Amino acid sequence: MSESQRRQDLSELDSCIEVLGGRLTDLEFLARRLKTGQSPQQAVQEIIEQSASEIMKIFLLATRSSDSEARTWSSEQAWYLIEQLAQSEALRYNEVLLSDTFKSSLTPSASNGEAVLSALAQAELISVKTVKGRPESIRTGKPVYRAAFKMLTEDRVLKARMSLAILTELSKIEGKSIDKCEAELALIAGMPKVPSQVGPRVQYLLEKVAASQRKVEKWDKEMGAWKKVLMAEY
Repeated sequence: MSESQRRQDLSELDSCIEVLGGRLTDLEFLARRLKTGQSPQQAVQEIIEQSASEIMKIFLLATRSSDSEARTWSSEQAWYLIEQLAQSEALRYNEVLLSDTFKSSLTPSASNGEAVLSALAQAELISVKTVKGRPESIRTGKPVYRAAFKMLTEDRVLKARMSLAILTELSKIEGKSIDKCEAELALIAGMPKVPSQVGPRVQYLLEKVAASQRKVEKWDKEMGAWKKVLMAEY
């Protein structure tokens, strides 16, 4: 190795170690790759790609029905966190719980948001920071996952597939809300005499149906755009 190459490798090393975050197993893997003659940048890129591949297999793409049944989270929930943490270093724990993807998941095994986050933390996709025993924020399970999450979200086909899955679920959730409101409106309409006090309730239900319908129409357009990506790209 030339002196200039050695200097370049040393200059790369600091930034590469920063990506790995000092995690021992990742640093050991880096050391082994360097011994084979790879540059620090090449070695870290390989670690990131390997991490992204593992995340996709474990958390996003269930290849067998038994894989899906064994999970205590949904692929949509895992993708929601991946996409958010690719953009932000930390997420507010309670804000995540309030998102529709966690609050109203249609996957039976993933209906309890806190249990899902606990399972994903145990599986090391994420880590949960607590303050005085109270869950406060969510971060990546491993430092290198931040780069792996960004790599996954830059895959347009994967992003289209997962975004379509999330939007489909959100549309179904709103559809159930619309059905519930319409059933109550039908019940009120079937009353022999509707008391005047029921008027505000009727107005509330009508506004709720309209708001839900606007959301569904918006998501339907977005789904159409993602479907075009899946039809056009490999």
